[in-house]
Amino acid sequence: MKDGRKILFIIDSYQQYQTYIQTQSLKEIRDDAVFIVNPKLANMDFGVFGDRIFSYSYPERKDILHRHIFNININRRRHKRFWIRSIWFKPHQKRIYWFLSLPIVHHLVKFIFLQFTKDKNLTRLVKKINPDIVVIPSHAFEGMPVELIRIAKKIKTPSFMVIDNWDTLANRTLFTIKPDYLGVWSEQQIDHAILSNNMFPGRMFILGAPKFSVYMKPETALQPSPYPFKYVLYVGMSDLFDELGALRKLDEAIERQKLDIKIVYRPNISQHTRKCPDVFFEYDFRHVILDTPARSYYKKMASWDISQDGFNPIYYPDFSYYPKLLSNMEFMICAHSTMILEALLFNKKIYLLAYDDGFHRFGPHWAFENAGHLFGIERLKNVRMVRKKEDLGKIFTSGDELKIHEPIEPLDIDYFISKEATANYAVNFKKAVNDIMDIYSSKR
Repeated sequence: MKDGRKILFIIDSYQQYQTYIQTQSLKEIRDDAVFIVNPKLANMDFGVFGDRIFSYSYPERKDILHRHIFNININRRRHKRFWIRSIWFKPHQKRIYWFLSLPIVHHLVKFIFLQFTKDKNLTRLVKKINPDIVVIPSHAFEGMPVELIRIAKKIKTPSFMVIDNWDTLANRTLFTIKPDYLGVWSEQQIDHAILSNNMFPGRMFILGAPKFSVYMKPETALQPSPYPFKYVLYVGMSDLFDELGALRKLDEAIERQKLDIKIVYRPNISQHTRKCPDVFFEYDFRHVILDTPARSYYKKMASWDISQDGFNPIYYPDFSYYPKLLSNMEFMICAHSTMILEALLFNKKIYLLAYDDGFHRFGPHWAFENAGHLFGIERLKNVRMVRKKEDLGKIFTSGDELKIHEPIEPLDIDYFISKEATANYAVNFKKAVNDIMDIYSSKR
């Protein structure tokens, strides 16, 4: 190790490999890095010698127990912002989790489950590596991060959880075991971590989002378009919504107004089963096409679950494609997606579909009222809210009819995603890791 310190970094999915390795987000700590990786990634290039890469797969049966704990925690936190995941529970699951969340029962069940989730093999591996810090990228509802935090506490090594997603801290779960430190995207996630998990502000670092770091380079906005025509990007989502109904209305508006523009439809890689027609065929539309990379992954899995094929690169197009797609679009249309932030980083206008589609009780109209990560998004200058289905045609009319005209306190994109931190992610990450290790070294 260059500095005599070992930084243990966990990569447990192809998405994490893309986010942290392919983006060069760890380049500043590479000389001190040791990796525990999913065996399906063991032959990938991590930029270090093979003796610093250890394969390990956390047992699925233990992961299931952790998910039960997460679901019980969700049921205990009855505030609507923090039990959104419970809307997917079946009636019998809700009854079971309600019972298991009762105070005395909860503590007993949690204690028993955590005894069965202990992983001696993972503990031996971490002790063998003997790291000075354990860094854990996470969606905050997987089992392996919880075990790594517990192991780190046992061997008196700091744990540093790095948040992977925009909505992780707002809506997903309470920490079963708190990490010692937390790496977040922005001030918004700090607010959410304090509110949902009572994290201490002094134990959090704003790192930005590594997968967006390429957007911060000036040359990114000058890339050639992936299409030889003017287009609007329609971004699909995994949650419930009548996307085809919206696309038909938009297609009709383009035809009616005789506009020289197309819609490029980019569906989410996973979609919950919906209560309406849900299979897109280009021949049903005059002005809508499927995004080129989406042709490889669209409807390749059953409903929203890609867990059986989650390491297949077809679900994760190369990051170099997104700057071309986003910088050359006229504007974006979507219900809700992390790509909202990506559009705004390119200073593009975005129309958010926030109406009741008539099919789904928990559609985007509900999400904008209940999902904490979306609160305040309408205050950004380039955001326009479409709260009625009949207003879809106004998207293409001149005059900016959907702009909010009543007084509203503006909000900067930096609250949702720190641009400065994102642009300098590798440097910020190294500083945070060194600061944490220095604090622990001084205690010993």
